[in-house]
Amino acid sequence: MRSKSWEHYAYCVPIVFCFLIRDGKILLIRRAQDPYKGEVTVPGGRKQRGESLRAACAREMLEETGYRVEDLTFAGILHVFRDGEDREYVSYYFVCRDFGGELQESDEGALFWADLDESLTLPGIHPFYVRLLPHIRSGDIVDMTLHVDAHGNEEPL
Repeated sequence: MRSKSWEHYAYCVPIVFCFLIRDGKILLIRRAQDPYKGEVTVPGGRKQRGESLRAACAREMLEETGYRVEDLTFAGILHVFRDGEDREYVSYYFVCRDFGGELQESDEGALFWADLDESLTLPGIHPFYVRLLPHIRSGDIVDMTLHVDAHGNEEPL
């Protein structure tokens, strides 16, 4: 039996994000760290080895926002691969409307609440957020793959 080489397989980085929504508003973060330093998006981060996706999302929300999430609804997947990188990114999105605790910022960035409609036009809003929010609001499960070229242009696949 012949052994298959792994060289043609993707190394994927799993990332979790959460749309924390309450009373028509969403919690956003202006990132203070790379990647996406200065851009506005929903809180999230990388899944650690051995964590479930939900556990990773709950940990990231507690670390970045101070909120304990009670009920996470799976909202979909965004798969991104960029020219010139060996790894690919698979982002798992959740929605949470049931959370508690005290809002507290971390070194990840400045947190703020924004009106859902107005959030789409905020200065520095990340283009992935703009693509995803309509699906999140309608309850559609996101299943998207994007190719990003060397100039940062996105192409859906």
